[in-house]
Amino acid sequence: MPYLKALACSVVAFTLGVGALFMGYVLPSIQAGKAGLPELLALALVPGLVVGLFAKRSAKPWPLWLIIGAFLIVLVAVTAAHEALVSWRIANGLLK
Repeated sequence: MPYLKALACSVVAFTLGVGALFMGYVLPSIQAGKAGLPELLALALVPGLVVGLFAKRSAKPWPLWLIIGAFLIVLVAVTAAHEALVSWRIANGLLK
């Protein structure tokens, strides 16, 4: 059950991201339009899987507010790491 709650957070984040993507609000490293969907999907699913794993392995059941809070923290961390990595690759000529 914790995986379902965490993956529901991923679905909500992906839906909001797709809406923002098609409205023109995107992260600098994500391509506009349909080309950015796989990257956006990965950025939304990784935090859900990580939080779901931690919640499942916990001795006590996690309340919904804790799953959502942990998801948001991991989402921000993963997104910041992704942006930093893409910026580093561009600066070193590894990515156009």
